[in-house]
Amino acid sequence: MDIDEDHDPLEDHATLSLAPLNAGDVLRILLDDLTCIGRDADRRAAQQAEHIVDVVEFARRHCEVYTVGADPDMAERAVLLELSLRLRVSENRVREIRAIAETAIQHLPLLWARARDGFASMHAVTTVVSAAMALLPPVDAAPEIRAESDAGFAALDEAAAGWVLTCSAVALRQRAKRLVDRITGDSAARRHTRAMADRKVVCTPAGDGMSWLTALMSTQEAEAAMRRLSATAKHMQKDRREGRTRDQIRTDLLSAWLRGEGTPTAVRTKVFVTIPVQLLAGEPVPVEQARIVGGDTIDPLTAKQMFLDAKSFRRVITDPIKGVLLDMDRRVYRPTRSQRDWLILRHGTCSRDGCTRLAVDADLDHDRPWAHGGTTDALQLRPLCSRDHAHRHRTRFVYRTRPDRTVQVVSPTGFESTAPPPF
Repeated sequence: MDIDEDHDPLEDHATLSLAPLNAGDVLRILLDDLTCIGRDADRRAAQQAEHIVDVVEFARRHCEVYTVGADPDMAERAVLLELSLRLRVSENRVREIRAIAETAIQHLPLLWARARDGFASMHAVTTVVSAAMALLPPVDAAPEIRAESDAGFAALDEAAAGWVLTCSAVALRQRAKRLVDRITGDSAARRHTRAMADRKVVCTPAGDGMSWLTALMSTQEAEAAMRRLSATAKHMQKDRREGRTRDQIRTDLLSAWLRGEGTPTAVRTKVFVTIPVQLLAGEPVPVEQARIVGGDTIDPLTAKQMFLDAKSFRRVITDPIKGVLLDMDRRVYRPTRSQRDWLILRHGTCSRDGCTRLAVDADLDHDRPWAHGGTTDALQLRPLCSRDHAHRHRTRFVYRTRPDRTVQVVSPTGFESTAPPPF
């Protein structure tokens, strides 16, 4: 065989590397890149959570940065507010991230090492930490109880550190729960007792003037309630004039029963709704539609029906609260009901940047403190939720009212909140 002494083997490699890739190769490269991006995101999420823990602990040790007196708990609440403003997430979310990371760092070091290396997502860590909460000993637990707790955490940590590499989110949750139940010797009765303590009702906006009303209750009670709804709806459907589906009838029945419709104890809660007068006159729907104050928009038909059903109403759109006292002598500290209603309608939510807590549940704060000569009139009052009201008076945060009556927050570290742009 003739050998070409001038032939360079690297040329063959270059030729191969430049050969067109088939669809399978391209897809493999894209998926590999996506996997790397995911691991990098998980690594950064763990780093962020760890930094949140460090920041909160530093603020507690140096509470003088945020508070006038030595109050570590108030300093913690203050730094959580600043973190929520900087990260643009809720305070509850920052608090949740901090608690999950703190528990994992202290009790599940192997799992946390996976997260720091990008091989476990914060969702996976949250799943394991949620299951591990049953292993926490009481505050005044004896040394032997604490030793058992540490051993349980170690067993869960070792197992979970391997599971996160191969298990799906559902499988991870199931395995962690089964292992914790086996470690604690937990029974179904004890788990149900703990779960019963978490029962609650939640209202969640669903858009388009609709909301989900969900309740966590015992299965027995939920089944009984559903059977009553279904039986009543089935009976009503026998009426040929009934044009609703069974699901629609069940929903309407649930709403009517909970609101006490037709009973002496029917709900009398005041719901603030703004309705443009053009809408009532049948004119084209204006840009600013009817809406629940601080909430979602309402379709024109529902708005008109609410207007017809209302026993009384007050104009607040083009000629708001005409003739109602809005200014008061400064000898009076507490705002009137009309002032409170006006401020609720004007703001809808807490006036602080980024806070979505409803104004109807907020405190009315004097822009200029009452003790320093502030007056109780609509132009000097602003709704602040209880948390922000406490921050304003018990921390070094500065609450500045803008000309449009929204409130900017300036933190002791110099961070200034920004209002979202108008629609």
